[in-house]
Amino acid sequence: MKAGRRAAALVVGLLIVAGIVALLVGRSSRFQAFAFETPPGASIAIWQSGHVPRAREASFRPAPGRPSSPEYHLASPVTVASSGEAFAFTYTSDLPSCTLTVYSDRARELTHATLPPTAGNPVRYLVPVASGSRVWGYRLRSESDAGTLAMRAAGILAFVHGFSMDPGLLTVDGSVEVLSASASAVSARITEATRGQMQEGVWLMRLALADGAAGGRVQLSSPDGGSVVFEINAASTPGWVDFARGSIPFIPRDISFTGALRGLQILRVDGDAPLPADPGQILDWDRSSWRKSDYELFCWSRYPRVLIMDTASYEVQDAMFKRLAFFVEKAGHAGKLQSMAALAGLHGYNAHDYRPEDLARFFAAASHDPSGLSPEENALQGILVDNGVIRKTSDGFAPGDGAILSISRSSSPLLRSLLLTHECFHGLFFTMPAFRDATEKQWSALTPAEQAVWVDYLGTHGYDTTDHYLVVNEFQSYLLQQSRSGVWGFQDVTLERMRAASPREAGLARRMLAARRTSFIDSFDALDAALQSAGGPPGGEAIGLRRVEPGSSP
Repeated sequence: MKAGRRAAALVVGLLIVAGIVALLVGRSSRFQAFAFETPPGASIAIWQSGHVPRAREASFRPAPGRPSSPEYHLASPVTVASSGEAFAFTYTSDLPSCTLTVYSDRARELTHATLPPTAGNPVRYLVPVASGSRVWGYRLRSESDAGTLAMRAAGILAFVHGFSMDPGLLTVDGSVEVLSASASAVSARITEATRGQMQEGVWLMRLALADGAAGGRVQLSSPDGGSVVFEINAASTPGWVDFARGSIPFIPRDISFTGALRGLQILRVDGDAPLPADPGQILDWDRSSWRKSDYELFCWSRYPRVLIMDTASYEVQDAMFKRLAFFVEKAGHAGKLQSMAALAGLHGYNAHDYRPEDLARFFAAASHDPSGLSPEENALQGILVDNGVIRKTSDGFAPGDGAILSISRSSSPLLRSLLLTHECFHGLFFTMPAFRDATEKQWSALTPAEQAVWVDYLGTHGYDTTDHYLVVNEFQSYLLQQSRSGVWGFQDVTLERMRAASPREAGLARRMLAARRTSFIDSFDALDAALQSAGGPPGGEAIGLRRVEPGSSP
């Protein structure tokens, strides 16, 4: 009897479970409007609670007493595989506000966001989710019944902290409000919550330019009326421009961009990593925001392997680079590791540039020198190692990748601009093999008299003219440091200096003029064409961003 009762109870239990399952299935239906998309291109079916006619299933119309949509759950939950991903929801809406809640399991909330109205245009809203999070489903809710939300898509995508614009689709995360957007202008506002987050650490705002964008103008403003404006030289910038803390003297709220913009991201710079910047920004950087009292370290936005150090004074710059300058470039000193005491009273340079090979040689020699490095040189060595410009080896140092340039706040604004432009072309020579090869070819095309004038000119500046690589590198940089229109004047000044130096120099100048009056301009044109062909900026235009007065004409 007992066995029979147990069997009967089991049958009843199974029937109850089957009934519950049938009831649940009966209350759910397959969502037909779209599937849930996940990287790398997988699709997962979506189910919705209750039965909704197919013609209305992608439309959420809240009503009195019915503020929530059906519950949408995935046929199989998704685990977010990596950091930097988001729950992406695409929609159009004229509801004053609507809350999107994402669930990690039935009735267990993972995250939520407030979806703004879209003014009739589709918006993809990104809600960041942590790596390892489980996404089970989602639901919509609105306390207003004055409007409709139309669902377009849902899935997992890369997170963009800011906004991006594709044809017919605006992607946002709620940190930046896009006030207006067209093919030729964008106006946006950073939310107060995001501006509060930007108070901590070093923020970086990156504006992505549209493909083929012909420059532009960006105005950044603060709530109290502060404003800065930058002109963008399309020929000298990559597909983006960066504004880090210190590039402007406040945390911006409003952004007005004239030109073709593709998006904006708000990022962070980690620790002591170089600050991405255009050379033009470095010239006017707010020194009070420097992370070190004596210097700030940047990387050229367009060529991130080129490091740029701005130092507080010539004294700071000398403490870091003077011994290096004499070891690498100075006539009568190159190849010799000398003490600072031995170099006392001798002038180094007002700006510097070095490639990995020479840096590795210097620090390898210093590692075997009983006097070792000064604290400033030791700090420089650490920067170069941390950024891969040189590498530590078992017996010293080896070349890595990139270059380092340096200028000083002791120089006047006009001199700083000239020196930084000059040094930037050295950075390109160090890091662009095709341009380096083209420069060597152009040097070889000069007549012996023309080469002699250049060698003697560089000799008057104290360069080690027995170093062929150094001579060819300075040849291109002295030419490309100015625009084409300035080359004639540079040639006249150079030849006049040669004529005044000695009878021998005067003879060289005369022979060069007799051979080819257009020597300098012809070399500039050849180098300019080679550099642009290699993907570099035009001659004289290393600076891609220039600060201008608000209200000035473009």
